[in-house]
Parts: sequence; structure tokens; C-alpha cells
Amino acid sequence: MTSFSNRNQTTTGNMAISFQSSKTHNTWRKILLALGLILLCLASFLADDAVAAVFRAVHCRRLSTVAFLLNQIGDWSFHSVAALIAAAIAWQMRRKELARLLVTMVLASSMAGIAVNTVRLSSGRPRPSTKVQDGFYGLQKDGQWIVGKHSYQSFPSAHTATATAFAGVALFAGIRYGWLIALFGPLVGCARIYSSAHHFSDVITATVIGLLFSQWAWNFAQERWHPKSEPLSESSMVPT
Repeated sequence: MTSFSNRNQTTTGNMAISFQSSKTHNTWRKILLALGLILLCLASFLADDAVAAVFRAVHCRRLSTVAFLLNQIGDWSFHSVAALIAAAIAWQMRRKELARLLVTMVLASSMAGIAVNTVRLSSGRPRPSTKVQDGFYGLQKDGQWIVGKHSYQSFPSAHTATATAFAGVALFAGIRYGWLIALFGPLVGCARIYSSAHHFSDVITATVIGLLFSQWAWNFAQERWHPKSEPLSESSMVPT
């Protein structure tokens, strides 16, 4: 009996040590990931001029048309309103999984938009199309307030952040071809650079922010709607 009790205590102790080790490993992994993302955002500033030169070199009428369409669709009001209408239709058709996914995508996009626009109001970075030396001027420039001025709201890209957060939910949801849907964000980012509305670093930083809100929104939705469910399958998303 004593031997059994000792073995049981040993097993429990080993499980506790294993759990603590796993928890520590996950913590370090998150720290390294965070540092990697920060370094990526910082490094992207070094490539601003080179990327801008590439996009200027490929300017043509067709690409301008595509960029214009992506700029319109990538706007928060366009894709979010469209998703909410689609969610209402899906709910009426009893496709509740699809409706919840669409609402989660709108949630991610909205939260990313709030975060990014808060930063943009205080960063004061001029857009590439503005004939002003690049920099972060904050709330004032040359003694004049620049808060709310469109030409000084370059960093980070709101279009890219909201589009990435919106489409990125499909990636974290684990649905088939979710990665293809998630490309919507980077494509909008490319359109913003092509249109001289943002620098490359604005887009990269916004993409990181968007993906973070995608994951947050998906986890938030799972905890409330499907606390013990598996990732969404394609069959639960498409009407039969």
C-alpha cells in the first residue's frame, strides 16, 4: 500500500514538473515570437525606399485599376458591412457557424481599426505622396497641429490592419483554404504602397497588428461560442 502511494506521489510530481516545464517553454516561445515581430517591423523601415522604387517601376493602367478596387474593398466600412449582411443571411439560412465566423471577422477588423487609428493620430508620419521629409512628427509640426490631418496619418496602415485582421480569422479558424482568404490583407497592403498612400513599414507593422487581433478575436469567439469545439470544417461553412 505504501509502495503504491509512493508511486502515485512520484507520478503526480513528474506530471507537475512536466506541466511547469511546458508552461515555461510556451512563455519563452511567446517572448521570442514577440521579439521577432518587433525586429521585423523595425527592419521594414530600412526597405521603405527600395520597395517604393519597385512599385513605381511597375506602374501601369491595369495595376492601377486593381489597386483602386483593393483600396475600396479593403476599407473597413466596405468589407465589414458586407460581412454583417452576409452573416444575417447565413443566420436566416441556419448556417450559424458561418454567421459566427463572419461576425468574428468583423470584430477582429473593428478592434484592429481602433488600435491602429489611435496610433495614427499621434504618430504624425507623412504619407509618401506628401512632399514632406519622412519622420514621426507627433501631434504638431512647425508649431501647427497635425492631428487628424489625412496627409500625416501614414503609420500604420489602417486599410492593411483591418483587412488583415478581417481575413486572418479564416486562417486561425482552421478552415480549408483559409490561407488563401488571408491573402486579402497583404494584397490590400500592396495596393496601399502602390497608391503611395503608405510606406512599406506602415504596411508590415499593420499586418502584424492585424494578425494579432485575428488570433485574439478567434480565441475570444471560441471561448464563448465553442469552448470545447474543434476548428471549423469546410462542411460546416458551406450549405449542403
